[in-house]
Amino acid sequence: MKRTKMAFSKRLLLLESLIVVYTTVEGFSLARLAVTANFAGSLPWIATMVTAAWGAYGASAAFYYNKAKAENTEGGVVYEALRREQDCGE
Repeated sequence: MKRTKMAFSKRLLLLESLIVVYTTVEGFSLARLAVTANFAGSLPWIATMVTAAWGAYGASAAFYYNKAKAENTEGGVVYEALRREQDCGE
């Protein structure tokens, strides 16, 4: 069975998803450590770090789904399919 190659944009979104989840987990771990150690200061930098990661992920996901919508409509062009057609025609 032939394995199909995953599109670059899909791999990029998957990698970013993993990074955002990792950042969120580590942010919560830092917050728990600070509370456990009776840290008397505030923790806005942890909230900012996690929020910024999710904000960037939201923008990336929106652009990815907009790209997918354009490709999967009638008349949409997928670059790999176009290249395959050109290579077969020559």
